[in-house]
Amino acid sequence: MTTQTELKLATTTVLRNAQQLTTLSNEGIGLVSLDDLIATTIGIHPLVFTQQSALSQQTQQALQQKIDDQYGQQTVALAEYYVAMLTELLVSAARQQGDASLKVQLAGAYSECRRQLLGAELEGVESNPQLGLRGVSFCADANYRPSFALQCEAIKRARATVGGGNIELVVPFVRTFSEAATMIDLLAEQGLCRGANGLKVHMLCSVPANALLADTFIHYFDGFVVDVEQLAQLALGQDFVNPHFNYRVDTQNDAVMQLLKMLLAVIGNTSKDCDIYYSAIEQSPRLQRWLVDHEVTTVIC
Repeated sequence: MTTQTELKLATTTVLRNAQQLTTLSNEGIGLVSLDDLIATTIGIHPLVFTQQSALSQQTQQALQQKIDDQYGQQTVALAEYYVAMLTELLVSAARQQGDASLKVQLAGAYSECRRQLLGAELEGVESNPQLGLRGVSFCADANYRPSFALQCEAIKRARATVGGGNIELVVPFVRTFSEAATMIDLLAEQGLCRGANGLKVHMLCSVPANALLADTFIHYFDGFVVDVEQLAQLALGQDFVNPHFNYRVDTQNDAVMQLLKMLLAVIGNTSKDCDIYYSAIEQSPRLQRWLVDHEVTTVIC
């Protein structure tokens, strides 16, 4: 097994007023991304664990060396190695939260985020990765679904270890109502039924359609987590990973705030939560003031 890892969770920033911010270390809302755990700690492309035979000999040797470094001469199945690693990371993150719940964002980042991982040769080439296989379409894709099943197994083991209600799920990049229903079904097929054993499933709002049609999307989920930066990127058509553009995503644009207003209005008519996630909130004073004016007092960083 891996050594105990102290994970860096998203922290909660309290908006005291329009000018002052106070950051609380790992208190309140905890948010961790499976994509980040895979990229920064495991370092292996998720397809490797279900398609090892398609790897080059060099990659297979590097992979075996990585496992040997972890387990020595003990024989460990590749899939079990992956599930055990993810499980321990999630348990560690959940325990850092104490009695508070941990929100786990399912894997589904755009393909370029996986290019540096061991086994990235299995990743297909997309002409427009920002709008390609992401979120639900990633999890539902026949090529990735076996890897999705392994991630679900890790989540189930982690929930069984720390207590079911302490770990909640966040589904990224949900384009349509059909995708929302598909994701709930996919999770249920893997034994992660929304509502069973206290399982809450939230939607990561990063697509403008999520705000425009929030009154229907909310029926599929237990709440929203709004990724302000991604929402701004897609609302304004800005590609912040393109090296030829030197602009920064304008999260203080009126269009972005209008989308946030629509999401907050829908949540206000329910008993569900809407968490705001933006790592650079301290750099957006106008957005800070707007959030305070709309009675949003905490932001996940």
